[in-house]
Amino acid sequence: MAPLPRSIPDPTLEAADRALEVKGNRKPGPRLGMGVIGDECARKPFYQIRWVAPVFFDATSIKRFDDGHRTEDLMAERLRLVQGVTLLTVDPETGRQFGFKDHGGHFRGFCDGKIIGILQAPKTWHVWEGKTTNEDKQKKLEKLKADLGEKNALRAWDFTYFVQAQLYMHYTGFDRHYLTCASPGGRSTVSVRTEADPAEAMRHIAKARRVIFSDVPPERVSSDPSFFKCRFCDFSEVCHGSRLPQRNCRTCAFSEAVEDGEGSWRCARHEDKIPLDFQYTGCGEHRFNPNLVPGEQIDAAPDASFISYQMRDGSYWTDEGPQDGKST
Repeated sequence: MAPLPRSIPDPTLEAADRALEVKGNRKPGPRLGMGVIGDECARKPFYQIRWVAPVFFDATSIKRFDDGHRTEDLMAERLRLVQGVTLLTVDPETGRQFGFKDHGGHFRGFCDGKIIGILQAPKTWHVWEGKTTNEDKQKKLEKLKADLGEKNALRAWDFTYFVQAQLYMHYTGFDRHYLTCASPGGRSTVSVRTEADPAEAMRHIAKARRVIFSDVPPERVSSDPSFFKCRFCDFSEVCHGSRLPQRNCRTCAFSEAVEDGEGSWRCARHEDKIPLDFQYTGCGEHRFNPNLVPGEQIDAAPDASFISYQMRDGSYWTDEGPQDGKST
């Protein structure tokens, strides 16, 4: 039997993928998103808002995000074809997507829309979310609806989505959520309606507050770095390994989130708010938040000009700022 021909790479398509990665990987966002606070690991959103490590999306992931955005628009068009359905995807008061904020502007979320007139409950406003997933995950949602009932399916199917739904219902004042889950391009679609659970919403609002305003990382989902959720986490090397976090104002011992309504951060060293653009690099007086260093603090100058540690591997390291050249 003749061997199958090997796939021949196309340099143009490979260059397009690399350009897509450059375009799609931007600076981390300044706020904690309502779509991530439901993560099983409370430490992950803590690391996200503090920019402890770069999060890289490859071309395949970026294409998947693009599929999601296009399919969401397609689903909105299709829902509007139903007589009696009103779907608002833009806030008429602002001309922008419906947005919510809390905890001084540090906690933000944007729902896909508000819908009324769906045939299952035509007189009730629902928060609408349009998700895009593969068909296997759609089949799992269908099975959970059949086994557990529609009201309980979303929690069991994707807890992060469930928490996001609860938060959006809380901030809109609605008590129903309507999620459509489509395959890329919208060839197949599954839906699920969920009721408000005020206690769940408040629990995660409180969790978000702890994540934002504490300088101590919450408990990780597992102490085992080989646990699958840890192994594939962008922050694993900082959380479980010996890698120092990135140097920026969010990882500095002198910075703190300010509850001013604008999502600001303040520098205790310079006694002033820190401009957002400056936060990504910081200054020469940066000293790592000791709670982010993979070691035990053993000494420090009264003015914090240096902080010394015994690291996890038994070595000793002194943080004297960016000029020491020892950070990674």
